[in-house]
Amino acid sequence: MGISIRTRLAGAGAAAVAVAGLVLAAGPASATSDSATWNLSGGDTFQVNAWHCGTYVSACDWTASTKLLGNNPSNAQWIQNRAELEAHGVSASLTISKTPSATLTMKSKSLGEVRWRNTNTWIADTSGQMKPNLSTAYVSTRSCGSAQVTSSISVSEKCVYAGAF
Repeated sequence: MGISIRTRLAGAGAAAVAVAGLVLAAGPASATSDSATWNLSGGDTFQVNAWHCGTYVSACDWTASTKLLGNNPSNAQWIQNRAELEAHGVSASLTISKTPSATLTMKSKSLGEVRWRNTNTWIADTSGQMKPNLSTAYVSTRSCGSAQVTSSISVSEKCVYAGAF
């Protein structure tokens, strides 16, 4: 796992910090991404993806995307991704950085929402970094996508979840 602890810690406070560091570094290594696809009339595929780091100490990179895959049509009238980034645990909180053009709304001290709508293209993707506090047990990313593909093909919001539970 790549974590090393010095055998000589100065007192109980240092031991508590080392244990907290282990909890944060261990994180939810096995549940850090999710992806799903839906077939659309006309032959295209609609895809929603969520990803965040498996281990972290003080910061965790994240990415969320919504994609229209295919050529019938190759671009949507508009396509949107909405990512919910959350810190979990007692008194958990986080700060979030995001792609410059996306909108960030903090719903609470531990939950932020990043939204990006793109027009006349096949993708809406956002990325950034979460910085959870030391009370955070794990982080999660919920990615939701929607689109108006053509005047007759619309996709209501579809979501995937990357997290520990």
